Amino acid sequence: MRSLEAGADGNLKPVPYSGQVIFIEAGTLSVQAQNPDAKAPDTPYTANGYEAYYGPVAIDDQDKTFVITIESSLVRNLVGKSMKRKFEVLGNKLVLTPDNPAEGWRVTYERY
Repeated sequence: MRSLEAGADGNLKPVPYSGQVIFIEAGTLSVQAQNPDAKAPDTPYTANGYEAYYGPVAIDDQDKTFVITIESSLVRNLVGKSMKRKFEVLGNKLVLTPDNPAEGWRVTYERY
């Protein structure tokens, strides 16, 4: 993870996070991310400053979106839910944003 930004109404501010996203050719997506502050308030995706989930992913290259159906998650009420995300590939960077802009975040990953 290169950066995470969050905020309302397009006013995104940096959030101290580290993590990774892994796309497997067989069609699975895995996410691991951590806030260095273990006492950070929980979000719909995190518990104790940590985010972890995986599941099958369907990628629409033409629409520049993907949908992951959560098969396993640290936050158990995400299991079974589908999340649509927008993506943009810029050289060796992958930028992800929610399909719903009201969620208010953007994450950038760099391929190594």
